[in-house]
Amino acid sequence: MKDIKAENLKEVDLTTFRLTPKKRFYYALGDFGYNFMYYWLSTYLMIYYTDTIGIPTAAVSVMMLVIRIFDAVNDPMIGSLADRTHSRWGRYRPWFMIGSIAMATFIVLIFAASPDWSFPMRMAWMWIVYILLTVASTCSNMPYGALNGCITPDSEDRAKVSGLRMMFANTSSMVTVMIAVPLIQAFSPDGSANSARGYFWAVLITCILGIPTMIISCWKTKEVVTPPPTQKNIPMKAQMESLIKNRSVIILIAGQFILGCVIYGRAAMLSYYWRYNAGDAGYATTYGLVSFFAAIAGTGWLGNFLFKYFRHKGKTCAALNFITAAAYYAMYFVTPPSPVFWVLTFIGSMSFYAYMGVHFGAIGDAVDYGEYISGVRCDGFLSSFVSVANKAGGAAMPAIGAAVLAALNYAANQQQSGEVLNAINWFVTLIPAIISTVNGFLYLLYPISTKSHQEIMGELIERRKE
Repeated sequence: MKDIKAENLKEVDLTTFRLTPKKRFYYALGDFGYNFMYYWLSTYLMIYYTDTIGIPTAAVSVMMLVIRIFDAVNDPMIGSLADRTHSRWGRYRPWFMIGSIAMATFIVLIFAASPDWSFPMRMAWMWIVYILLTVASTCSNMPYGALNGCITPDSEDRAKVSGLRMMFANTSSMVTVMIAVPLIQAFSPDGSANSARGYFWAVLITCILGIPTMIISCWKTKEVVTPPPTQKNIPMKAQMESLIKNRSVIILIAGQFILGCVIYGRAAMLSYYWRYNAGDAGYATTYGLVSFFAAIAGTGWLGNFLFKYFRHKGKTCAALNFITAAAYYAMYFVTPPSPVFWVLTFIGSMSFYAYMGVHFGAIGDAVDYGEYISGVRCDGFLSSFVSVANKAGGAAMPAIGAAVLAALNYAANQQQSGEVLNAINWFVTLIPAIISTVNGFLYLLYPISTKSHQEIMGELIERRKE
């Protein structure tokens, strides 16, 4: 490992190194494949098990909550192991490769349940496969996120690659949204959007198409920002210091929790919203199309535009959260097929996806600061807490939503009461608006500007020369 570090330091001048457009493209491909497959879980897993497989809503809610609590321990453990990995592929790419293949396999299996199985069999399958899927997802996505701060030392470069990464991620998610219902219907014996057979084949096709992009991304991505040559091991005290004394990471962790609440909480409820509030599950395709162009505009233009203006990722994230909150709040008062609803969808999606790009671009900067104050570099450990926060939010809000629907006597595949319809609308509009507003004020406290990061990175480069 010592020789590999020395070789990298000779080949790469960290003061001048920048990613080429091709290298940005290869890295971003990883999030394209991940979200192309994972969006099935965030949008359709809950309604699949409640409406198709016949598991009570409360049981699905409990499962999501318990397994995410387990994930809070699982992520830092894998992050620490990845930080301590020595291979000719670097620290994170072996985990990324193996985890991605395993994740794709378990996504297919989680949608392979049958309503004809006995109830205990259905429950056991849901729990066991979801636990394995959660571990595999961590082994894939957490090291991939850690790579963001390792493939380039430059803050603006990271913002660009993160913007492209989010463009690919959200584009692929919206493609999944657009093709999901038509694929399910095409493989359903009765042509419905609620068939177990339709779900299975639709998910299988998606995963077969998605996994090659993650393999290519892993193969073509290289780590250039390595730990300092003096880092022979990672003392637990220094590791914890890089977390606890790092205000930028703490803010990103809190922001990631809220991000998870918004994106996965809305996604879990949108399938109910189209079917029961709007009266047409096919609106999911229209939503995907609108959000597709919004993601391109947000990550390709709006996020970069505001970042160049503020020269501060915290202030940029704050502004984008406030725009998102305003759009979601206004959305409460309109429903499809109103043109106003789709305009607000475009604005809210554009600002939210732009925020995601800038936010993920800040993680590498916070890792640099962690090394600055502690003397050790632990991208995986710090990224794991950001990952845990995202998953915690992604589990908490859908679980709360499921619990609320259960308390209001939601009945699958039936006409819903006014209380249930109003609750669904709240989880799609007002609740995301409120927590996005809170998130905006939180990011105003983020301490690292472009100028201060250049000073931090300059000091770290000097230390590597000693």
